[in-house]
Amino acid sequence: MIDLIPIDVSTFGILGCVVAIALGGFLRGFLGFGAALLMVPILSSILTPAVGLVIMYLVEVPTVLYLMPPALKKGKVKIVLPMILALLVTIPIGFYFVVALDPETIRIVISVMVILMVALLASGWKPRGEISLLTMIIGGCFSGLVNGAAGVGGPPFVTVLMARNDDAEITRSNIIITMGCMSLLTTLTQFFYGMMTVNLLIISIFAFPIYIGFTWLGAKYFNSSGNSYFRKAALVMLILIAIITIIINI
Repeated sequence: MIDLIPIDVSTFGILGCVVAIALGGFLRGFLGFGAALLMVPILSSILTPAVGLVIMYLVEVPTVLYLMPPALKKGKVKIVLPMILALLVTIPIGFYFVVALDPETIRIVISVMVILMVALLASGWKPRGEISLLTMIIGGCFSGLVNGAAGVGGPPFVTVLMARNDDAEITRSNIIITMGCMSLLTTLTQFFYGMMTVNLLIISIFAFPIYIGFTWLGAKYFNSSGNSYFRKAALVMLILIAIITIIINI
């Protein structure tokens, strides 16, 4: 597996990637988002930003197929559709920076974006007034640009959806629907930019059972006893992720 990676990575580094994938999968299953906020900075630091982003979203594709059907039954597609259309337009624009800038610069961008996105959620800030169509579109546009450039575009649209004050199950389902579409659009954009290789596809095949296994555990915990802790868990987990990101990039 180490020979498949286009850079020299130690066994300890591979172990770090496996742990990040496992924890990211649990967050994805429990919260409906959060995997990229943990996985992207860690994988980008151990590997390269481009490789980390590709692996992150390749393992996401089958996961989307697993999480999406129940979310479509409980969520509200009409509400999140404007966000999804905004993501379609802005993700390719953000990806330009991954291709154009050097890896060290992108690592810094990713670290800063993770911290800012976590701060946004932890601050408790909400859009003023009613969550209008324009607010949904702006949230989708911002998420698309951030996700394209740094792979961590979840928090802007998550903030908007949480501000709707729907119950936890509907909020989580809407997040899963939007996150799933964002992941698929991101994967297609990576393919368009020529970032995918056969080697990275093989690595992702090895990584997927770990990711989907821990996604299943996270979803099972949410369904059994985690529902009432949804909002607090989201903020606590993301604060911990921010601390880890800072330590890695010092």
